[in-house]
Amino acid sequence: MNSKLFFNVLASFVLAGGIASAQEPSAERGQKTFMRVGCYQCHGSDGKGNDAGTALTPDPLPPEAIANFIRYSPGRMPMYPEEVVSDAEIADIVAYLESVPPPPEPDSIAILRNLKASQ
Repeated sequence: MNSKLFFNVLASFVLAGGIASAQEPSAERGQKTFMRVGCYQCHGSDGKGNDAGTALTPDPLPPEAIANFIRYSPGRMPMYPEEVVSDAEIADIVAYLESVPPPPEPDSIAILRNLKASQ
């Protein structure tokens, strides 16, 4: 195959979506984006919430609901347009939130178990 034909075939393949241009969502990238755009300030670094923002973990909302809320927040949270947080970055944030484990059961923590037993 001559080189011109090869590049035409390759270009057609790429333009037709034969090579995935989007990366799989990444919890690691999502955590970095979560911190970079300031989500942690209201939702805590682990998404478990604080006085300023609601808990996002464990058991986060469905990805579509999270994306919609990020784009069109009706409350105190600022809206984040595509120019600030891309759809791929939202998918990464969702992957991060889904990766955060639930907190341990109180009875699995010795000091709490002992405190409860002493009451």
